[in-house]
Amino acid sequence: MDHLLNLSTAAKLVGVSRGTIQSNIKNGELETFEGHVRMSSLCEIYPAIEDKTDPVLERVNRLRDNAVWDASHVGQSGERALSGQVHQLQVELQEVYAKVDAYKTLLNDLYRRLADMKEGCDRDDKQKLQALLHWMSTRL
Repeated sequence: MDHLLNLSTAAKLVGVSRGTIQSNIKNGELETFEGHVRMSSLCEIYPAIEDKTDPVLERVNRLRDNAVWDASHVGQSGERALSGQVHQLQVELQEVYAKVDAYKTLLNDLYRRLADMKEGCDRDDKQKLQALLHWMSTRL
C-alpha cells in the first residue's frame, strides 16, 4: 500500500528538513498529491528508507483506512438506522410529554380538592390546609 505523508512526516522519516522536501518538490524530484507525498516517490529519492517502517505511521494509516472503509459502507443502512433511532426518540418524548401533562392535571385537581376541603374544616385544619396549599402553589 502506497501511503501519503504530509511534508513534515516525510521529512522526519527521511531525516531531512521540511525545507529539503519542499526543495525536492520545487525541483520536480518529488511529486505531491493534495499537499502530500507518496511513500513510493520518497523511496525513489531516498532509497535508504525503503527498509524503515514506522510502526506508528503504519498504525495511523491502518486506522485511517479502516475508518474510511467503515464510513463508506455505512451508507443508506446507517442513515436508515439513525432515522429509526430519531423516530423512536420522538415517540418516547411524546409519551413523556403526555405523562407530564397528566401529572400537572393531577396536581391541579389535588390543589382544587384541598382548597374545597379547607372550606368545611375547623380553624386549625384550615390553617394546616392553607399552609399546604401555599407550599404547593410555590412549587407548581
